[in-house]
Amino acid sequence: MERALLKICGLREEEVRAIIKNIPGREGVDIAISENNLDCKIQMKSETLKPIEFEIVKTKIWNAFEDYAYASQDISLPALAAELLKLNKRIISVAESITGGEICSKLCSIPGISDNLYEGIVCYSRFSKMSRLGVSSITLAEKGTVSKETAYEMVSGLLRGKGPNCIGLATTGLAGPTGDEGKPVGLVYIGVGSGDFITVFDRMLQGDRNTIRESVANLALYFLIRYLKGDILRL
Repeated sequence: MERALLKICGLREEEVRAIIKNIPGREGVDIAISENNLDCKIQMKSETLKPIEFEIVKTKIWNAFEDYAYASQDISLPALAAELLKLNKRIISVAESITGGEICSKLCSIPGISDNLYEGIVCYSRFSKMSRLGVSSITLAEKGTVSKETAYEMVSGLLRGKGPNCIGLATTGLAGPTGDEGKPVGLVYIGVGSGDFITVFDRMLQGDRNTIRESVANLALYFLIRYLKGDILRL
C-alpha cells in the first residue's frame, strides 16, 4: 500500500475538499482530510496504484497546496516552529493582541522551548501597544489598532534593542462578536520579521470568537515556519 501525508495551514476543510475535487487523476487514491482552526492534515493512500502513479497524484496534491504546506510528516505547528528555531539558532519575541497568549501557550507545550522563546507580551489595549512596544499614537489614531501599520510597529517594537538572531511575531485583529473602528469581525493582521525585514499578512477569517483566535494563532505559527524556512516571500 502506498501512503503519504501533507500538513497545511490557512484553509477550511470545505476549501481543501473543493481544491482536491478539481485535481485530475486522483481516482484510485483514498484521501482523508481533518482540519482544526485552519490547521489541516491530508492523508493519502492507495492499494491499487503503482508507486510511480501514486507519486504523480501526490505531487499534484502537493503542488495544489504549496502556498499552504508546512510539512510532509505528522508534526504540529508549534513542534515544527520550535524545531526550526533551534536548528536556525534563533530566538523569538511574541506580541499578542487578538490571540491573548495562545501562540506562547502552544510554543510552551513543546519541551525545550525555553532555549528559543525570549518573551511573550499580551498587549491587548492600545495603551499597552504604545507603552510596551512603542506603537505610535498617530498610527493608532489614523490607522487603528487593527491595521497593517500597527502590526508592523508591534514587531518593530519587539525587535528594538535585540540582536539579529531575534525574530518578532505579532497579532492584532477583531474576534467579535462586533466589529470596531469601522472594520469587520474576522479581519486580522499578523506581522513577522527580523532586522530590517518585517512583513505583515492580512486575512479575513470566519467563525465565532474563539475559533478566530485559535485560527490566528495557527496562522502566526505557520508564517513563522515559512519565515524560518526562508520562503515567506512566496506567500
